[in-house]
Amino acid sequence: MTKTRPVRNQSRPAILVTASITAAMVFLFAFFLASANSYARQATEYLQQGNVQQGLAAMQKAAAYSPLNADYHTVLMRIYLSMGRPRQALEEARRAAALSRYSAGRQADLARASLAAGRYTDAVAYARRAVELAPYQIAWYETLAATCAAAGRGELQASNRDAARRHLEEALKVPEMIQARVAGLGEEEKKLWVDAPMLSVTPGVHLGMGQARYLLGDLPGAEKSLQAAMQDNQLKGEASLWLALVREKQGKTEEAKKLVKEAGQINKSLEAIFQQLKAVPALQG
Repeated sequence: MTKTRPVRNQSRPAILVTASITAAMVFLFAFFLASANSYARQATEYLQQGNVQQGLAAMQKAAAYSPLNADYHTVLMRIYLSMGRPRQALEEARRAAALSRYSAGRQADLARASLAAGRYTDAVAYARRAVELAPYQIAWYETLAATCAAAGRGELQASNRDAARRHLEEALKVPEMIQARVAGLGEEEKKLWVDAPMLSVTPGVHLGMGQARYLLGDLPGAEKSLQAAMQDNQLKGEASLWLALVREKQGKTEEAKKLVKEAGQINKSLEAIFQQLKAVPALQG
């Protein structure tokens, strides 16, 4: 009588190998994630202590262990900006934006880093993209107005007057963008708008417009916008500084000094910035 041999399950070793690999990958992922979190916590502690170099090193390790974490790249961008290293800041902003393609905040970070790197046209384009991605959030309109004003100032310092005028005039068009967006809302949509105030021209938008108007040589317009910006206590220091520049141009030196002093009481660095801004050549209407 012929005996039949039991048939071995040929697939079992393969299944075991696959399971082992999967378990190893899960373990490694958890290890890298835990390591990244640990380094990120260290970075936070170092930065809170004012130890920027060690904070940077720890955050670089966190990003190396978890390269798909966009937040780590954003923190690196901010560290590099604080260190005056705009090229590296822009690289990190690009990495963060690539990982969060539909984030308006990442586009705003790109705008900020581009300004620092002297890439003014790019900065304005990124700020516009932020508005496109989140057209019902007023923060990105404020970012656009501020970015256009800063880009215009940068181009003026580089003696690129035509480019400067183009950016500054775009800042003045932000209220039209807001009004057009609100006009496009239906009655039912307006009724459902309950989570935030209706879009409007905020003090933040006025601040960017006031800066742009000053640099375009429109002192009365700048004064009006900057006074509107001063209604927000968080913007009062910067708005006072720019209003001081207006008063200086108007020949009201004592009032300008008073405004600079008030700005310095809010933020000590603003008094030094005043002298820098005075040196920026303004356009004429």
